[in-house]
Amino acid sequence: MSPAAETTPELPFGAGPGTGEQQRPLSVSELVGLIGDALARDFADVVVSGEISKWTAAASGHCYFTLSDEDARIDAVMWRSDAARLRFEPQVGDEVVCRGKVGVYGPQGRMQLYATTLQPVGWGAAQRALEQLKRKLAEEGLFAEERKRPLPLWPATVGVVTSRVGAAVHDILTTIARRSRGTRVLISPAQVQGDEAPASLVAALELLAEEGSAEVVIIGRGGGATEDLAAFNDEAVVRAVATFPVPVVSAVGHEVDITLCDLAADRRAATPTAAAELVVPVRTELVEQIDGLATRLRGAMVGRLRHLRLQVGDASGRLREPATRVAVERQRLDEMAVRLERALSARARMASDALARVESALDRSVRARLHEWAARVAETDATLRRAALLRAGAAARKIAELGSKLDALSPLAVLDRGYSLVTGPAGRLVRSAAEIRPGDKLGLRFARGGARATVIDAYDGEEEE
Repeated sequence: MSPAAETTPELPFGAGPGTGEQQRPLSVSELVGLIGDALARDFADVVVSGEISKWTAAASGHCYFTLSDEDARIDAVMWRSDAARLRFEPQVGDEVVCRGKVGVYGPQGRMQLYATTLQPVGWGAAQRALEQLKRKLAEEGLFAEERKRPLPLWPATVGVVTSRVGAAVHDILTTIARRSRGTRVLISPAQVQGDEAPASLVAALELLAEEGSAEVVIIGRGGGATEDLAAFNDEAVVRAVATFPVPVVSAVGHEVDITLCDLAADRRAATPTAAAELVVPVRTELVEQIDGLATRLRGAMVGRLRHLRLQVGDASGRLREPATRVAVERQRLDEMAVRLERALSARARMASDALARVESALDRSVRARLHEWAARVAETDATLRRAALLRAGAAARKIAELGSKLDALSPLAVLDRGYSLVTGPAGRLVRSAAEIRPGDKLGLRFARGGARATVIDAYDGEEEE
């Protein structure tokens, strides 16, 4: 083969010009791809600070902005999934620190920064970010009082989300053990400070929710500087607290420290010890309250019965006849009162016995029975009141009816109508003229007073002329 017939081999990309050798030209997309690969390799993770000179939040959720300083600028984009985690609303003029990677937008061949996180620079910007988040969550209703739930009266299991070590967990355990020995404490440990603390707190809450036995949860830590409490201002933590399936008590820091977690919780306590005191009541105090209610109920019923008995006594005193019947009915009412007092005493003893059994076994069934007893006591109170009123009213009406009948049948009532009673010499009532003879001595009784008379004549039928 002659030298003229030989072909020049095709050179790979990168052969420099001026060598006299043939080079295959790159397409624009190939060149942009090579540049993108190089940038992705050499600038896969960069942190850059600058001022936002342009900001656009698209309807898709993606955010497009420009970072600049005195000498240069770079376009940037933050995808929707990353933008949803922003804790503040970026604005033009904000000084920020941005983390991400550098790449090339192929259609335009433009280098840009793909941001994954964005943080404001300085305390003032951070405070503004916190205020913006607070306003956002408040508008969603996460801090509304009407959504806050009451704490359970006597929880069998209390969940605790805090650091495994430190004074907070010790204070909570000590306080609960002192106030109620039967209460179970379920600790879900979490980091309470640092960059990983928010995710750790959310995971600890999710673990408690999945376990499902806690009836109330305490989340918190001991005191610290304001920056140490940042995890409890994290949006994910606040939302986890607000949507937790059972009531949550927040115990973060001290009285002067108010976090977003405090606002979202159902109750807030200044310290972990105060949170434990809110969650678990003193058993003896609760028993005393129930005993006091039972005593008040018994006293009210006894007083009511005495009042009804006095009313019946007053009514019987106004009846002229018959005193014996009234006394019998009053005795029956007294016996009813004694039986009711005994029944109430028995009810009170039964309630006391039930409360004594609560001391040895504090589980859900016991608490359910405690609520059932309270409802039955209230129902018994209403039933006894109605029964006492109905029975007393029926007795009064019966006495009045008997008195009216006896008045109608009484011979004294007949005398009031102008008649008189005549008794013979033997003191027996004279019902016929055939029972007397002339010269007999008779006794006459009128409605008021009486007289004695001597028979002059006696006749049957009409008087003879």
